[in-house]
Amino acid sequence: MYSPPQPPYFLIAVGLFMSLSSGIVFAKLIKQLVQDWSANPSTCNIVSMRGLTLQLPYIGIAIGALIFLSSSLQLFGFTNLVAYSICLPLTVATGVVVWIQLTKILDKMEQSITEES
Repeated sequence: MYSPPQPPYFLIAVGLFMSLSSGIVFAKLIKQLVQDWSANPSTCNIVSMRGLTLQLPYIGIAIGALIFLSSSLQLFGFTNLVAYSICLPLTVATGVVVWIQLTKILDKMEQSITEES
């Protein structure tokens, strides 16, 4: 007798938890970097703001969102392959666009430092 596969409820929870926890870390890092920059812009290194310490939580947000979205699509009967085929390009494109916007903001911060000097 055929029984339909069970939706990945656990993966939905894991993806949501991963995105939220990485998002909290990312927000605190951004807040701390901006506070350091506003306190003393001449000594703040903008390049280090774009480093691995900021990229890791951002990648965690993206991976968590990918897991959450694809697992949520599986609730509606999509297979793993189809769900990830839809969500992977969507997540990567959104992540790249947001990262580009963030680097533009950091570039503007860096320009304001060089103009003040």
